[in-house]
Amino acid sequence: MIVGALLMVVGVAVAAETPEPRTVRLQLRNGAKVPDDVLVEARDEVARIFARAGFDVQWVDASPRITVKIVAHVLGYARAASPVMGVAQRTADGPIAHVFFRRVEDFARIHRADLSTMLAHVMAHEVGHLLMPTMSHSPTGLMRGVWDDAQVRDAAGGALTFTDGQAEKIRAAR
Repeated sequence: MIVGALLMVVGVAVAAETPEPRTVRLQLRNGAKVPDDVLVEARDEVARIFARAGFDVQWVDASPRITVKIVAHVLGYARAASPVMGVAQRTADGPIAHVFFRRVEDFARIHRADLSTMLAHVMAHEVGHLLMPTMSHSPTGLMRGVWDDAQVRDAAGGALTFTDGQAEKIRAAR
């Protein structure tokens, strides 16, 4: 009886120490006409990336915290000549994570990576910029500014995620 009561107290203490995931409400706009199967897999992977950092992603049609806009090309951005795959913007209409689908597609093809996986990681990276207090890159993790074969391998293996420090910055900014 004492053991049962002790286990119940320990269980309550552990539950109290485990924070509930914070919710990130995202809206997806598919201006690039990305195939549905690619989008479904990418959205699921974005949710997994954020879950590893302690966040619950909700894909919504109204009242998003951030809009993820997938466009075909880079058109209209000052950094159009660079290999950038996305841009995060804070606008009067709310934060928007622009993802340049043709660039992601080219990157995935060049690095022989799964398109849905790379699309998800670019989406999560740009959303990460908008959730952090500053929109800077870091030398490691999902928020690294330049990706190469190492990041592609990490993404394919589920290891390209927010670092503990990056997740903490997101939590602190919320």
